Amino acid sequence: MNRYEFYELKSWMYLPVIFIGLLGNFASFLVYRTAPMRKSTVGTLLLILSLIDILLLLLITPIFVLVFLPLWEDQWQKYSYHMSFFAYSTRYVYPLCMMTKSCSLYLMVLITIERWIAVCRPLQAKVLCTNRNTMKAGIFIIIFSIVFNFPRFFDYKIGDGYLSEMWMLDTEKHWWYFMFYFIILSVLFDYFLPFLIMTIANYHVIRALQESDEVITGLAVQKRKDQKTTVMLLVVTIFFAFCHLFSMFLKVAESIFGGFLTQTSFYWEVFAEFTIFLIIFHTSSTFFIYYGFSEKFRTIFHDIIRCRQRLDDVKCSTYLPVNSSGVTSEAKSRKSPAVV
Repeated sequence: MNRYEFYELKSWMYLPVIFIGLLGNFASFLVYRTAPMRKSTVGTLLLILSLIDILLLLLITPIFVLVFLPLWEDQWQKYSYHMSFFAYSTRYVYPLCMMTKSCSLYLMVLITIERWIAVCRPLQAKVLCTNRNTMKAGIFIIIFSIVFNFPRFFDYKIGDGYLSEMWMLDTEKHWWYFMFYFIILSVLFDYFLPFLIMTIANYHVIRALQESDEVITGLAVQKRKDQKTTVMLLVVTIFFAFCHLFSMFLKVAESIFGGFLTQTSFYWEVFAEFTIFLIIFHTSSTFFIYYGFSEKFRTIFHDIIRCRQRLDDVKCSTYLPVNSSGVTSEAKSRKSPAVV
C-alpha cells in the first residue's frame, strides 16, 4: 500500500465515525438544551461542548477526509480544483479546527473543575457553580482559544500552482517558531497543563467518592444521582485524556528530535493519523457515554423521540420550543396549515 492509498483508506474509515459523531452530538444538544438539563451548570457546559464538538467534526471533514477521497479530477496536480481546495483548507480551515479543538479541551477542564468543586467543596458550589459564572468561563475559553491559535493562520501559505507550503512551520527558516510556539507552548497549553489539572482534580474526586461510599450508607436519592453524574463525567474526562495522550507523545518526540517526524518516516505518518483518529473517535462517542451512564439523559432522550409524535402532550412542552402564546411552534404549525 502506497502513501496515497493509505490516506484514501483512512478517509473512508473516518467518514462513518464523523457521521455518527454529528448525529450523536446533535442528539446530545437536543437533550441538554431542555429546561431540566439547563438547571445545572454541568448541563450548560455539556450543551456548549456538544455545539463545539459538532463544529470540530465539521471542520475536520474537509482537511482530513474530503481532500483524500477520489472525488476530484486531476488529483494532486498543480492548478487543479483539488489542489486549490487542499491549499485553502490547510490555510484557513486548519486554524479554525485548532481553535475549536482548544475550546473542546478547556471545556473538559472546566467540567472537571466544576465536579471537583461540587464533590470536594460542596459548601462553595452554590456560590461558584452558577450558570452566570459558567457562561463567563465559557466566553473566556472561547477568547483564549482564538487568541492562542491565531498564529496558526501563518503556519501554511498557498504557493505556485495552489500548492500548500509550510510558512512559519518551515524549520529551516523559522526554527524558533517551531520550537517555541508549535512545540513548547503547544505541549504546555494543549497537553501538559490541562492534563495536570484534570489528573489532580479527578484523583481528589475519586478519593471523595470512595470515602463517601465507605462512610455514608443509605444516601438520599439526589445524592446518588449527583454521584452518578460525577462518575459519568469521570469516564468522559479520563477517556478524553487517553485519546489525547498519544498526540502529546508525538509532540514531545518532535521536540526532542527538533523537527517533523512525519517527514522522516511513513510509520510516523501512520502514528500521526492514529492520534487524529483517537481525537475524532472521542468527539464522536460522548453521546454513548452520556446515554450509558446517565438515567436522566436516557429518559429525556426517549421523551424527545416520543414527543415528535404527540406534540400536544403537556409534558412535551418541556422539550420543544415554545412561542409567546405558550403553544409549541411545531404543534401550532400542525394545527394551522399555511394558506397557499
